[in-house]
Formats: sequence, structure tokens, C-alpha cells
Amino acid sequence: MIRFTLIAALFTIVIFQITGEKLPVNEGAMGDGLFFRDVAGNFLEDIEDGGYNLFQMQRLMPFAFVNVIFGALHILKSYDNLMRGMLILHFLFLGLGVYWYFSLATKLRLGDNLTVLGFVLIFANFAVLKDPWFNPFSTDLPTLMLAIGQANYFIKVNRQKLFLVSIIAGFVWPTMMLTGLLLIFLPSEPLVVYPKEGPKSFFPVLASLLILGIVLAVSILTGRFSGQDFWTTVLHIASVIILVLFVFAVMVRNQVDWPQSFELLKKKAKQQKIGRLVGVLFVYFIVIFLLSGSNINLDFGAIFMSLLQDTLRYPGDFLVGHMLFFGFLIPLTLAFFPRIIREAAKLGMGMMAVSLLMFVFVLHPESRLLLAFLPFIVVLLLKSARKYRIVNKDVIVISVLNVLLSAFWLPLNVVGMEDALGNKEFWSSFPAQRYLMHFGNMFSFEVYAVAAVVFIGLLVLAYRGKVRYKREEYVRGRSVAAKI
Repeated sequence: MIRFTLIAALFTIVIFQITGEKLPVNEGAMGDGLFFRDVAGNFLEDIEDGGYNLFQMQRLMPFAFVNVIFGALHILKSYDNLMRGMLILHFLFLGLGVYWYFSLATKLRLGDNLTVLGFVLIFANFAVLKDPWFNPFSTDLPTLMLAIGQANYFIKVNRQKLFLVSIIAGFVWPTMMLTGLLLIFLPSEPLVVYPKEGPKSFFPVLASLLILGIVLAVSILTGRFSGQDFWTTVLHIASVIILVLFVFAVMVRNQVDWPQSFELLKKKAKQQKIGRLVGVLFVYFIVIFLLSGSNINLDFGAIFMSLLQDTLRYPGDFLVGHMLFFGFLIPLTLAFFPRIIREAAKLGMGMMAVSLLMFVFVLHPESRLLLAFLPFIVVLLLKSARKYRIVNKDVIVISVLNVLLSAFWLPLNVVGMEDALGNKEFWSSFPAQRYLMHFGNMFSFEVYAVAAVVFIGLLVLAYRGKVRYKREEYVRGRSVAAKI
């Protein structure tokens, strides 16, 4: 009954969104969506002419599928029809993701409250309830749903299906093939963790200083200290400090015994499996390269620099942006971080390697970069919370907060929205921020300031909840000991 209620509520909201408003510019597309719509309309013609580069080939699958189906059924490839095709495809992906999630919940033997909590954290957010239906020409929803499939088959230890899903996902998002191969071929034996806190070490300090030097060098290269007004420079410096402190805190709270774990990796890692990992990844890139054609103008340096330009605008903007995109999951993850690391270590070097890769993308404020990792974060959080007695009130509070942060209820196409989205100079002001405020690399300072206060409040709420559960466990443990 609980599962039926969750599914009914989710699809009711989604159907409401499907029939609702769409991007008011360029007949429903903007940014990368203009390119993806062109792929949906002309894929078969362009692929024959080598019209896509290496980077684009790793994101084409959903739109190529729509193009092929439309061609086979002789459907007119108008903008409206292509949008309907993408909405239907997103709906099918969502159904597949829901099936994979409940299959995963059954394998993890989650109780009702944890099942609801996981469902809310994955599906009740802006990435599922609002953005794919307002902006259908994107890979975001297929990426997230395929990532649920990867998490499901990893927990079920079904490497054949995990490999198959990873192959498909490799043509939807660039990191997903690598993620699947790491989970398949790296040892699954638990890593060594310290019983309590790890020994004191200068490594976090030295690593933080190294990161500080790298970030400052990047800031100089990207012109952050030249041609900027005083307050912009101050905010950037504060952002650098917060980033370094965050990385330092993560390293200090990490309880993995890395020297012993690497020794274990040397013993358990078979040279044949590592060779297969490298070989399959090499074949994958060769196939991508052969399918692509126009790589002359592909500038990875420019892509990398553009990503750097979007970082460190405001202090902690990456955490605030992720909260607006994914909801209460981010504060909960920070509150349970030590236990999450221990759970990742229990799942082996593959999961730990994926976690380290995930951490790199966490530091960027564009939350779309985390979609391929979201289900793994939720799995680790659920496994971390299993020992606590999650009550109905907590699930209800988290559900309400996530639904509010998802903004599915917020009308976007108000007067002036079309003009605002159509001119990048107005993106930092309302009404454009009604939509763009969920993207940490594009929200304005005013949105950041309000969202930062909300984030701090949710973080305090998450920590207080964790402390309360710890206190209950302590009192219950003393009661049991007294009876004995």
C-alpha cells in the first residue's frame, strides 16, 4: 500500500508537469537543449556526415532514440512532436527508475520508513519533479534513472546487467561507463577502517595547503583577481577559504585506514581484472572516437576552463546549490558523513573509487554533474541510517521540505520570463531566477544569501536529529545493560 501511494503521488505530479508549462524561449529549448533538439530531429543524417564530436557522442542516446523511432513510424519531426517524444521517453525512464528503486529497496531489506525516505530523497526534488518537464531536451532524467539501475545491480552483485546498463549509460553521460567499470572490476572486499578516530596526521594539512595553492593558481589564470570589483574579490577569497576548510574537514573525518587498504588492494586486485577494466574502457573510447567525426574544433581546455569559471562565486555555493537541486539529501549526507564513509568502505574499493570521483564533482556548483552519483549517495545514507529508529514524523518533515524545495508547485512562465531567459544579461535577476535559482552556477547573490540561511537551518536540523537518535540509542543501551 505504501509503495502504491508513493507511485501514485509521484506520477500524479509528473502528469501535471507534463501537461504544464515549458521553456518560453526558442519553442521550448535553450542552452544545450537547442543542440539536443537538433539531434532528435536530424541524428541519422548528421551521424552519417560525422557531425558529432567525442564529447557530444557520450550524451546522444535519448535523442538518437527519439529520432530513430520517429523515422521508423514516419512521424513528422516538428518541434512540438519532438518535445512530446522526449516527454514520453522521460516518462518511460521514470517508470524504469521507480522499478529499479523498489527492487533495490527489497535487496537492502529496508523498512517502510527507510523505503519512503529513500524514495523521497531520489524522486522528490527539482531534478525529477520540475526540470525535465519544463526543459525536456536534456539528459538529466535519463542519467539519474540509469544511475539507479547501476546502484541496483551493484548491490545485487549482478555484474552482467550492471555492465549492460553502463554501456547504455555511457552514451547518456560521460562518467557513467567509468563508474560501472570501477564497480565491476575493482575488489569488493571491505576496506580497513579505524575503530573510532584515525591517528593524528599532517597529511590533511599538507593536502589542504596544496589544494589552496592549486585553487589560487587557477583563480589567477581565470582572472578572478583582476578586473573585479572589491566585493566580488572578497566573495571569491571567502569561497576559496570555505572550499579548503570543507576538504580539510572531509579528510579529517575520513576513517579509512588507507595504507592498510592499499595493501589489501594489492593482494586482492587481480592483474587480469585491472587489465579488463583498462581494456574495456579503451575499447569504449575507440568506439566513441570512430562514431564521432568533427573533433577538430573540440577544445577540452576551453571546456575545462569554462567549468572553472563557474566555481567559487560565493562561499560554499556548491553545497547551497546542491541543496536547491536535490533537497534535504545534502544536509543529511553531511550529518551522517563519517558513517557514510564507513559504509562505502564496507562495499569495497569499487564503491570507494566511485565515492572519490563523486567528491570531485561535489565541489562544482552545477548539480547536474552529480546526477550520475545521486543513487549511490542515497544507498550509502540509507545503510548509514539503518541502525537508527527513523520515526514517521522525521519522514514527513523531510518529505515536505523536499517537495517545497523542488518548486514543482511554482509557476515559472510569469510576465517577463521569456524576455529574461532570452537575454543572458538578465539571468541574475527575477523573473529568470525563478528557474535558474536551482542551478548553483547561475543563481544570483540574493538567491544564494537566502538559500544559504535555509541550508544552515537544514544542516542544524539534520545534526540535531542525528544527536537525538544517538542519545536514544545510548539510553536504550544503558537500559539493556542494567537489565543484564
